[in-house]
Amino acid sequence: MKKEIGNSSENQKVSAMVLKVAEGYIDMGETKEERENYLRSASSAWNIACLPRLKRESSIKEYIDQYRKINKADPAECKALEEDLRLLIKQKDRLYPDVDVQIVNSRIDNIDGREHAIVVTARIN
Repeated sequence: MKKEIGNSSENQKVSAMVLKVAEGYIDMGETKEERENYLRSASSAWNIACLPRLKRESSIKEYIDQYRKINKADPAECKALEEDLRLLIKQKDRLYPDVDVQIVNSRIDNIDGREHAIVVTARIN
């Protein structure tokens, strides 16, 4: 999957960073819709990783609770998602510890027959 094609070089950089953090994860999806769901999960993990460490646990729990409610997910599915989130957060911390931008939207677009991850960000202080 290619990184974002967009106007802002910062957004291009962040989309490439997200793809690096989620390397192999997004491609687990067999359809575009599934890959987009994996991209959104990776974006959520990125956002949680940008929080102060003391707020991360409650944010992970809230994310999993919302996922369970929306998807009527069983405990095993929720546990697997939590493990994935924690791995993605760890990867973001390892690769880009000083990048503190929130992802406000992410999607996959088909451009010239190829999939491109589109990531929209907002700087946080």
